[in-house]
Amino acid sequence: MKKRLLALSMAMIMAAGSLAGCTNGSEPAAPADPTTAADPTPTNAPVEVEVEEGVTESEAGEDLSVYLNGGKVATKVDDGTPGTNAKMAVPDTKGWDESKKIYAYSWNDEFGGRLQYVLDEYPQLKDYVEYVNLGCSGTDGTYQQGINAAIADGSKYPSLIAMDNDVAKFYTEAPDSEDYATLNLDDLGVTPDMYVNAYKYTIDYATHDGHLKALTWQATPGCVVYRSDIAQSVLGVSEPADVQEYLKDWPTFFETAQKMKDAGYHMVSGNDEIKYAVWDSQAQPWVTIGSDGSETLSLDYAVNQYFGLSKMLSNGGYSNSANMWSDGWNAGYEGDVFCYFGCTWSLYWCMQFNESGDTTKGQWRTTTGPTGYHWGGSYVAILKDCPNTELAAFLAVALCTDDDIMYKISADTFDYVNNKAAMAKILADGKGASDITGTQNPVETWIESACYIDLSNSSYLDSEIKAAIDKAAEAYWAGTIATVDDAVAQVESDIRAKYSYLK
Repeated sequence: MKKRLLALSMAMIMAAGSLAGCTNGSEPAAPADPTTAADPTPTNAPVEVEVEEGVTESEAGEDLSVYLNGGKVATKVDDGTPGTNAKMAVPDTKGWDESKKIYAYSWNDEFGGRLQYVLDEYPQLKDYVEYVNLGCSGTDGTYQQGINAAIADGSKYPSLIAMDNDVAKFYTEAPDSEDYATLNLDDLGVTPDMYVNAYKYTIDYATHDGHLKALTWQATPGCVVYRSDIAQSVLGVSEPADVQEYLKDWPTFFETAQKMKDAGYHMVSGNDEIKYAVWDSQAQPWVTIGSDGSETLSLDYAVNQYFGLSKMLSNGGYSNSANMWSDGWNAGYEGDVFCYFGCTWSLYWCMQFNESGDTTKGQWRTTTGPTGYHWGGSYVAILKDCPNTELAAFLAVALCTDDDIMYKISADTFDYVNNKAAMAKILADGKGASDITGTQNPVETWIESACYIDLSNSSYLDSEIKAAIDKAAEAYWAGTIATVDDAVAQVESDIRAKYSYLK
């Protein structure tokens, strides 16, 4: 059976660094939408692409071109049709006293700021909610330690907690016997008609054993952010729908990378640039649980494919080998890099601060790229000993499903909210536009991309596994790990060494 550890997680440390590393048009075409998924095992045939010699072969003689196709391909899993979310009844505070007060916890002030929108709408509830900002990393283990300490202390019990995407399953899949176990929201009156506007992937990610365990006010669809001036110079086109044709799948992506190299540009900044897009294509859970409760590590083709594709980026010199969030990676925004794999928050808040030269502001555009994927996010759950579940459930539902409140949040903060109706209105009203992307409103890309995100195969150890993949990838690019199979074996070895109960 799985163990719940509060030990420092390398994956969590890396995720924390991703946020700390931020330094201060036309309708996009969708990814390819085939009617059937390819075989998720690495049995594909080699693919011919117009790239220079040596790109598709590793030092050990592997044919890396097999990783240009196969695996679970991008299919639309959410039709994106806006509806109208039902509302939960507002709690009647008549007769309430101090015992009805609850405490909402997070690692920074973002959740508190978002929660304030609900309390401004329902001021009669303000006296019964207190926000606690632990002022720590939300992903390196210190947050869980802080929550556990608050549970043990009991004076300000953490009834409502925010959870980073990378640690959400620590709580939502916790056994009922744990002090930090979370309640089933469907047992608290949360019904499907209250979140018809939520993107399917956020529901899948927060559902465990058939029960909805958490909600989120934000969606974080990924995209490709590219330089329109470079696109025009090298490809002869600059509009998102036209550039998408040069990024629509992995074979085409690498042929475009060769064109960029021939013209003196790097396709991407780092070899790891594509990782979130590839990882979200997993076709099966990486940890599977048997009927007897035993757990098996079951890495699928998405892991092999990431090693293969990232090695091709390295071989071809298609990146400047600057790892994500490094100084060199950030510098590429004002340098010779054609595109970045980005998302909602990375464009608004991370690119925004890369303005030392400010020479490329307004030149960037967004399109969906080879596949739909997500990057980051925060969820809200209710711990099992909450003294006022009526209030806690209402606050979570109002924050994460109320169409009007979520529209206000997005209009005021640029948060891409987890609400299809709100985001359609944001786009229609011309909000969400950024001077980074010039005349194009990036919201139009994210509305499309969000419909291709599939997290139905996620598992509670994914962030740990991804950290192990990152470590092995560095060695594979450097040649100290010889083959893709060896790199996969290294990941399996590292994970089983840390979690010995895995088969």
